[in-house]
Amino acid sequence: MNNKGDAIKVDDVLDLYLMSSEETGTDTLTEMIERFPQYEDELREIAAFKKIDDLIPDREYTDEEEQVVNARAVSIVQNLLYQKRQENASAKKVEAFSGLRDEIESQYSNPDDFYQKVGLSEGIIWALDACQVIFQTIPRKAIENIANALGKLFSTVATYLRGEMQMASSHCKAEQAPESAGKCTFSELMEMDDDLTEEQKAYWRAQPTIETDGAVWGEGGGE
Repeated sequence: MNNKGDAIKVDDVLDLYLMSSEETGTDTLTEMIERFPQYEDELREIAAFKKIDDLIPDREYTDEEEQVVNARAVSIVQNLLYQKRQENASAKKVEAFSGLRDEIESQYSNPDDFYQKVGLSEGIIWALDACQVIFQTIPRKAIENIANALGKLFSTVATYLRGEMQMASSHCKAEQAPESAGKCTFSELMEMDDDLTEEQKAYWRAQPTIETDGAVWGEGGGE
């Protein structure tokens, strides 16, 4: 077993859980989760398997049968751990996103359908795509609407609008926005937009921005 402070592997933690439960005669799941919260999912999975295994009546096995049973048990646990690791790896993958205009063109035969769905004008979408809008001033609802309309994660669209995503040369990152155009707030852009109705403007004025809504920007609709 690794000393405290050393990197401990998930297999070591699972072995420790099984051994401690067997030695004490009690389920040490809660204690192990408190000690190793990073492996909570794996511990709960093997605990569930152990609970099922404990319900199976004991019987006499030949040496050969016991080897087969043990091999199957190990295989089940390994498969569970593999599936969990694959799920975690998939969740961490960066979702492909080519830019607002590119995504709209590829998904909508009529871009007006998209603008109507999200409640924003073409001019505002172009400014957002060019990273010319100060991110903190964008309403959370605007990002949610865009993400949902494009079938993307909220975090994917938010990251793009922050200018942190690597984009094709035809698009600019936030720090590469044309200096001549400058950057503006969403509110300034919205108030100057003649394509939005007064009703739409009133709606967006009432929406909290990323900066003021008190939530973590990486959470929310579309995820």
